[in-house]
Amino acid sequence: MERIGINKDDILVRANSGSVCDGKKCKVLLVVRWPVGGIRTFLKYLVTFFPSDRYEFSIIGSSTEGMAALKADLGEFVANWELIPTDGNEMRGFLSAVWNLDREHRFDLIHAHGFTSVISCLVAALATSSPLICTSHDVLNNQQFSGISGRIKKLILGAALLRCKLVHSVSRDAETNLLSHFPVIHHRSLVVENGVDTSSFATAVRTDLHETFSIDPAAKLIGFFGRFMGQKGFKYLVSAIEIIQSREVHPSLHVVCFGSGAFIREEQAEIKRRGLDHCFTFAPFMADVSGAMKGCDVIAMPSLWEACPLQPMEALCAGVPFVGTNCIGLREVLDGTPAVVAEAADAESLAKGILNALNQGREAFEEFVPQAIERFDARTTAQASMICMKRFYVNAPAYLAGNEW
Repeated sequence: MERIGINKDDILVRANSGSVCDGKKCKVLLVVRWPVGGIRTFLKYLVTFFPSDRYEFSIIGSSTEGMAALKADLGEFVANWELIPTDGNEMRGFLSAVWNLDREHRFDLIHAHGFTSVISCLVAALATSSPLICTSHDVLNNQQFSGISGRIKKLILGAALLRCKLVHSVSRDAETNLLSHFPVIHHRSLVVENGVDTSSFATAVRTDLHETFSIDPAAKLIGFFGRFMGQKGFKYLVSAIEIIQSREVHPSLHVVCFGSGAFIREEQAEIKRRGLDHCFTFAPFMADVSGAMKGCDVIAMPSLWEACPLQPMEALCAGVPFVGTNCIGLREVLDGTPAVVAEAADAESLAKGILNALNQGREAFEEFVPQAIERFDARTTAQASMICMKRFYVNAPAYLAGNEW
């Protein structure tokens, strides 16, 4: 079978070739093992585009702060919520919950978000007739599959992906990465790039972060919006600030961190050990960070790898100077934008990038806003996703088929 790609005519032919709901209300189960920022945003944009009189959504997800935020966003659009406690037995809980809920409701489609989510659907996919699709929101690396346990994980993930009718990647980089590990699924792979609610970031009212967090008004504010885990490269941002601070003449900088994660305490301890705690503020959880983004002088994203990050799209739509790394996924989003690109895992390069972005100022980024709005609009992403997946999410609104991309 020819691999599915983003070709409008080809997608429409394929999208109209199958049906599972046969004219009745389509019941869809969304499985979200880790409801982190990118997945929550994707679901918020996608689910709200489906008419409630023709689709009924249920969600199984981890009982976390992120899921609470998703429930606040989608409460009126989702009929059933099944929250699994984060007590160390999540996988067992997910396997059981997906199986039981599918037996009860007989879903027309199970849509897993993330690799651990699709694994948790494997038992149900093997034992029921409900079709399974997966949206991959991350990239894989060889270390994940090292040793005996790693090979077992790869076999299980491969089996789950082979049970999927479609495997959707959110960027070309992410798809290339996935197929390098599982080339056997090439015939059911498709790419639909991520998008964001461009208008909410373009029109957001700037939050005065100096006043909110009692920061020296003369300090230039560097925003960090992300989880505190190795992938996000936060330690390189800390080192970059240390490098800048070590120079005889340096600007007054203050990093405001918006995020959470298992290693936040360790990161805070390391900052204190280096004597840099006066340069960092850790903000409480914010469901809407659009105003906070506009309150930054520069947003820094020192990631080591990404699938298709939303943060640079949001920042560019807000007209805020942005510096990111040339890592997989992130480089694809930054290509053709005024963003400053630094070498991944290189604190010196990141320090230079931050200073370059500060010197460059807002003008080029504000001028780019109209292009960012057009390029990163989530409506395009949602419509493309609906058309691509119409063979399973049947009866998508007819007007979508007539829209130009």
